[in-house]
Amino acid sequence: MNNDVKNKVSVGLVRVSSHTQDNNSSLQFQEEKILQYAKLHDLEILKVVGEVCSGSLETRDSIEEVKDLVRDNKIGVVVIWKSDRCFRSMLHFSRFYEFLKKHNVELRSVSEGLSSFSKNGSMLFGIMCSIAQYERELITERMMNGKITKVKNGDRKIGGKSVYGYKVEDGEIVVDKDSAEAVKFIFKKANELQKQNLTKTKKTQKLLKSLKRKNFQFNGHDFTNRNVKSILSNSFYVGEMKYSDIVTKHNHETLISKRLFNSVQYV
Repeated sequence: MNNDVKNKVSVGLVRVSSHTQDNNSSLQFQEEKILQYAKLHDLEILKVVGEVCSGSLETRDSIEEVKDLVRDNKIGVVVIWKSDRCFRSMLHFSRFYEFLKKHNVELRSVSEGLSSFSKNGSMLFGIMCSIAQYERELITERMMNGKITKVKNGDRKIGGKSVYGYKVEDGEIVVDKDSAEAVKFIFKKANELQKQNLTKTKKTQKLLKSLKRKNFQFNGHDFTNRNVKSILSNSFYVGEMKYSDIVTKHNHETLISKRLFNSVQYV
């Protein structure tokens, strides 16, 4: 599509949270205002996409439909009645706005008299996105505080992988019998090798061979030097949990004594 033509082709985007919305914010009201605006500003409205749903939802059928039109290079302008009518979350608004910017598509707000292609509109939409960034940082801070609180309480209910030797059951960290046996063997063998007059490399090679003879594996593969070092240095096995610069005791079953753990730290 010719860029000059595309830049005149628009789509209207309207939303209400319920069918019983007040007349001055109903779907019909918003659509009428957008069509009047388009006629006044010589814009061709391809269609008006409307939806009855919560404005707090980021993924909505109407939003995805508009994004598809943008990706297909079919429109050059998105017209809304009011920014906070389309989006109740500044975060969601900023992501949609950045998406339009990336594709060089203009955003116009009828009631606010804003255009993302004008200096004032770009500035005000930018301020909204800055507020969204602040909102994102607050959410991240709250999540971090929540993780730190869990660590201080000795709780490791996290979304990532569990420590080798443990597994997750019903959201709880419990000992995995087979891998726990491998962990115990590694510490025991490392302690024995410490007493031999060998280089660190030789000790590690002998330990890896012993693990292979015992048919111990690390997540379906033969152990590597890195796997062994990671296990030997992980104080989770003796009841400690670390997060950032915080070290605390956890409330899960331990696999190794503190004395054995300390004895192999220089292997």
